Amino acid sequence: MTRPIPTAFGLVAAATLLAACTGAPAPTASGSASASVPTSDFTVLTTAPTGDAGALTWALYRETQTLDPIQAFDYPENTVDSLLCDALLRQAPDMTIGPGLATLTQVSPTSLDFTIQKGAAFWDGKPVTSDDVVYSLKRAADPEGIGFYATVFNRVKDITAVSTTTVELTLSEPDQWLVGELSATPGMVVEKAFAEKAGKNFGTVQGLTMCSGPFKLDSWKTGQGISIVPNPTYWDSTLPKPKFTKMTLIGVTDDAALTAGLQTGAISGTYLANPLATLGTLRTNPDVQVFQGAPFATDAMVVSATKGPLADARVRQAISYALDRKGIIDTLWHGAAILPHALEAQGTWGSAPDVFKAGYDALPALEPDLVKAKDLMTQAGVAGQSIKIGTSSGTAAINAESLAYKAAAEKLGLKVTLTDVSPSNYINFFIDPAASASVDAFPTTNYGDYADPSALYKTLALKGGSQDFSGWTDPAVTRALEAARSESDPGKRAQDVVDAQKIITAQMVWIPTASPNAVLVMHKGLTGPPATFSYMFGPWAVYLGAS
Repeated sequence: MTRPIPTAFGLVAAATLLAACTGAPAPTASGSASASVPTSDFTVLTTAPTGDAGALTWALYRETQTLDPIQAFDYPENTVDSLLCDALLRQAPDMTIGPGLATLTQVSPTSLDFTIQKGAAFWDGKPVTSDDVVYSLKRAADPEGIGFYATVFNRVKDITAVSTTTVELTLSEPDQWLVGELSATPGMVVEKAFAEKAGKNFGTVQGLTMCSGPFKLDSWKTGQGISIVPNPTYWDSTLPKPKFTKMTLIGVTDDAALTAGLQTGAISGTYLANPLATLGTLRTNPDVQVFQGAPFATDAMVVSATKGPLADARVRQAISYALDRKGIIDTLWHGAAILPHALEAQGTWGSAPDVFKAGYDALPALEPDLVKAKDLMTQAGVAGQSIKIGTSSGTAAINAESLAYKAAAEKLGLKVTLTDVSPSNYINFFIDPAASASVDAFPTTNYGDYADPSALYKTLALKGGSQDFSGWTDPAVTRALEAARSESDPGKRAQDVVDAQKIITAQMVWIPTASPNAVLVMHKGLTGPPATFSYMFGPWAVYLGAS
């Protein structure tokens, strides 16, 4: 399930270029690239470290708000939880899915057995048991609970401990999406006794958390970040041993402070959740390394209108034709993005890439065409009508993109009002129905939990989807996506998604803006972690150390 991502920029989508999985280019920093030239030199893993890096400081775009996995739905929380908490299955740096805290046995199309790995234990030394797994999954699946993932489990009939080490999931019908979700936040396991004792404080600064991951919580102080240390008794010897003594993950909200910290080494590194105005400068700085993974995210305009001009597909199409995407990619993303054909680009093609590529290439690149735009507006007959776009002038990227859409809409004769909220309140557009209903659209960068375009599309194009803010549905899209969910053959499943994608794109359910690359920035002397979006779901810091 893709979650509402209130990043300084919104929400994002998942994966890595399959070509990179089979033969990644040499992991070199993009130091010689100009500020606005797109790269095709995608990296999966940077060069393995050879030395201990000591104590590190890692920047997040804001402070972490919760360490409860089922309430994690943004970059800071995901980046930290992926280090502290094991999911039942694990996403590798190339976004492939394999065993994690458990191994999976497909007993039948509607029966999945998860067997906990031998020796798996929480940080306090207690073994991970099937009771912990059942508790964690039922907590995530509870539609009346506090989590964001209940719809992930809507084909799960029962979650049962069949032994102290094995849990069975019984499904009402086959569900090819569930395996991907259980390799991400919905599949993370917490200690039942600890969580129950903490009660409502679980996952907070007061209640903390208890997981089984390769790092354990050292300290958490509001405004001072979260400090983690390697878990010396971590159960999984197949992962590299961390090559640093301590890492503090802290929110850095100011571009200038982030840039200066990366240049001096006061900040060891960061994964960019949002466009960074100084990316071109950092690319050419000898003290900084910039790596790029394949386009994984979708930068888009969420359409939340249920009535008025933006409820008309022709108006959405017209604004798309009037939008200067190349200008946005050049000035906002500084070349670290590509011109989209659809919401989901090549980073999300984790299986059947040939099918997905053919479907994507069959759609035209979203180039401007003012003649078509004006003709559509004439057909719609809405000239002079008004729309509202949600924005946050306190966040440069959101503000810039809102202004670009405002200019495109006004070019077509619409009146545009910007509804400005604080950066901290921007999340409300995603989690408060009253907030999303108060505007017709708002910018986002959005992601799915695993490498398949359906991971995002199901959230915005199916009835009841977590991001179907406008209530948009289409019978053909519903049939195609539901068929994909049940289809075991990867090629047929991909074709179903491609069929849905064609309609979603034509209707501009959301308006694609750009397909940003995953961007990893580190101070010189550090190496090892993935440059793909796997850092949101896998234990990325186990690979990090000194070069």
